Amino acid sequence: MKTPAIVARLVLFTAIASLGIAYHRTSHASALPACDAQAIAKAGRGYVCTVKTKGGPVSWRVEVVVVSGSRTFRVFQDQKSGLYVSDDLGRHSHDSVMKESLCASPDYAAQKGNLTSVTWRVPSGYPRKLNGKKGFPDHDSDFVVLEEDGIRDAIPGLTTKWFTSSSEEDGDKSLYSSYGYDGEFGAVNAGCNGNGNVSLRCVGQVAQ
Repeated sequence: MKTPAIVARLVLFTAIASLGIAYHRTSHASALPACDAQAIAKAGRGYVCTVKTKGGPVSWRVEVVVVSGSRTFRVFQDQKSGLYVSDDLGRHSHDSVMKESLCASPDYAAQKGNLTSVTWRVPSGYPRKLNGKKGFPDHDSDFVVLEEDGIRDAIPGLTTKWFTSSSEEDGDKSLYSSYGYDGEFGAVNAGCNGNGNVSLRCVGQVAQ
């Protein structure tokens, strides 16, 4: 039978061990370099950096670097959410993105790092206020998650572009307008009307 003194020691030991694990995780994240656009643009496979967010530091990893002719493509992973983010697939109308299933197309394999273990899709992009409403799932969309995890600080070249999403405005396909992600300010707004001036990056997850 355990005496009160032994129980107290066990509780104390458990508390100290928990603090040690938390400290190790925090110190490991803080030991990583801060994400810097110039460094990331030259980084090789396996490079990891961190972004300071409201929810704490988030690590981002350069998962794959693919050289195709004169172009170099990088695939990133948000290590908090687990989402992979492809390189830029260029400008397309929303209709062509969806109807031609461009994120699943083998024509853009290099931009997706030739990662056959990853299932790619067009990112969802409805605002958080619509979670669970108007037919949208009751959780954050992909672009809301990536914005909170610091995508604009982790991936270079987003600030001058607007990115299409798979989310129709207010869940209504008859409006012929989708939500999009503003790479400069990080907002998710309606009005991405598929005029060909929107860019596409796919998101993916490892198939279970």
